[in-house]
Amino acid sequence: MHVTICAAHDDDVGMPQGSSCMTFAPSRPSPMPLTMPHRPVPVPAGLVALMGFLFFIIGVMTWLNGPLIAFARLSFSLDDNTTFLIPTVFYSAHLLGAFPSAWVTGRVGAKAGMMLALLGMAGGCVGFAACSAARFYPGGLAALFVTGCGVTLLGITINPYVTGMGPFHTAARRIAIMGLCNKGAGIIAPVIFGKTTLRTLGSTTRALGVTTDPGQRAVLISHFAHQIVIPYLVLAAGLAITALSIRFISLPPLHFHVDEPQQDASLPATDLPRSWRPQLWLGAACLFLYVGVEAIAGDAIGTYGDHLGLDIDNTKFFTSLTFCMMIVGYACGLAMIPRVMSQLSYLAFAAAVGVILSGGAVLTTGMTSVLCMAALGFSDAMMWPSLYPVAIRGLGRRTLHGTAITVMAVSGGAVLPKLFVWLATTYDFTIAFGGILIPSYLFILSYSLWAARRDAPATREKLSGNPVTQTPAL
Repeated sequence: MHVTICAAHDDDVGMPQGSSCMTFAPSRPSPMPLTMPHRPVPVPAGLVALMGFLFFIIGVMTWLNGPLIAFARLSFSLDDNTTFLIPTVFYSAHLLGAFPSAWVTGRVGAKAGMMLALLGMAGGCVGFAACSAARFYPGGLAALFVTGCGVTLLGITINPYVTGMGPFHTAARRIAIMGLCNKGAGIIAPVIFGKTTLRTLGSTTRALGVTTDPGQRAVLISHFAHQIVIPYLVLAAGLAITALSIRFISLPPLHFHVDEPQQDASLPATDLPRSWRPQLWLGAACLFLYVGVEAIAGDAIGTYGDHLGLDIDNTKFFTSLTFCMMIVGYACGLAMIPRVMSQLSYLAFAAAVGVILSGGAVLTTGMTSVLCMAALGFSDAMMWPSLYPVAIRGLGRRTLHGTAITVMAVSGGAVLPKLFVWLATTYDFTIAFGGILIPSYLFILSYSLWAARRDAPATREKLSGNPVTQTPAL
């Protein structure tokens, strides 16, 4: 049996020509036939739960970068510029590993890809723990790159599953649910890391401030650096166990099909099958900027608070403030999409709020500025859920390649935080913050308005009851 999950709207009477479907082919024969060619099919709850857990794992590995910056600054005795190589290396893995990951997934399948990704992340955790204990920073960065490649591979294997679980106009809701799992990890992981690995950050920093003997300083730093070993080995063991567990779970393989209509000279250029390209590439540019500003708001907020003179024992938990606001943003998006507004309209709203909050962070000082920065989590929450489905819409069998392009855009988390630190050392932290975030949110706002205007003719035809000549969908 092949169950085809198509992005047909609930009131469709048939699949529109030029649409794409995701076919799940179970490994065992079904006891009874099931044919639902025109409607979305219910997806097993176990598959949804597994995808949510894997998104949680991605969140753990991604959002530990913020606390790792504070850890590395002390344990490796680094300045801000060198410390921020951590997000640079981690997110660079998305740029360099995206297309190889898509190739691996196409060759071995999604299930084996998930297992390889988890085992790669486990190896990266072991390597980083060992290099931290030895205080060998280049080795730690190499281990982070391996971890980032594992996260990239896992993202490419699971994002198409989630997008294809139902109709296009509710894709943002499904990805938002996965995002709740991801950002939930962004709240939990930094707190656990702060209570374990960073538990003596404040006392060690103060002790180093009054200790001049090189031997005593080395002992203090070495003791602090070894605090990461046990938590990271436990994390690596959990990842390995998850990988082995997936080996015994029956997952439907992914097959992408698309029936492209023949090119009709009477159609305007924007209606031709290859018209997805500007939407994909501009969407990827938006994702590049979004991930960069999210990394600044999530990873750099502790450093931002330090430079504003706030207590170091409090700033190590600021990353969790950002993710609390992301949870609020997800809840708001789930409540409003598509009942109150479309996912593109909500994207425009979120980008506009981002512009306002960025301006607020620049114009205020102290804890007020930090809270404006943390509140950006509300704006950032629904950006991937809204941008990703629009960017890959209508790619059909090219979906894995389109997903690879969007995953490459995650490298914005490597570029923008590094640019932020460079501007901050040259000018001022608040000026650097506003100079990057405000233009980024304005670009995303412009894209959302352009994409909404581009979809408007098809939407009007849909509401009028006339046939829609082109309804790209996943």
